[in-house]
Amino acid sequence: MICPARPVKAAPLGDTGVILATTVDQSAFPEGVRAGVGAAEDPHRSWRQARTALRFTTPREPVVRYADLGALALLAEIPQDAAQDNADVAAIARMAGSPEDLETLDVYCATGSLRRAADLLHLHHSSVARRLEQIGRTLGFELTEPSGLTRTRLALTAWRLLNA
Repeated sequence: MICPARPVKAAPLGDTGVILATTVDQSAFPEGVRAGVGAAEDPHRSWRQARTALRFTTPREPVVRYADLGALALLAEIPQDAAQDNADVAAIARMAGSPEDLETLDVYCATGSLRRAADLLHLHHSSVARRLEQIGRTLGFELTEPSGLTRTRLALTAWRLLNA
């Protein structure tokens, strides 16, 4: 299904399924399945890439290609202690108890737009603005500034990697 008319090897590995294939159809993964896709010629390196890409998946982006991560893949190399000790990541961790705030932050970071986030969340833009203002107070910086959005994206990604 994922690799139509192509040779493929598949095997379970614990609670993870492994597929070795030359090409995959990202749109063919079943709903609810998360996948990291490596692209190296060497199977060992491709396996490491796929495992790294899998850590970046989210419900909103369930299939991630390692090649599409670019410099974001470097975040996976940060030692866990360093990430946990970061003030921005620690603030995100404290927010994790509020799924509504975390979802608002996730959608806003994904879209970069208050109005688009409001559309996806099915809320009025003023409600999203109010939430972001409260979240910004928790984080200690302004989310709607370009530097604030960048910091938030990085902190949210680092937090996810810690919890992947």
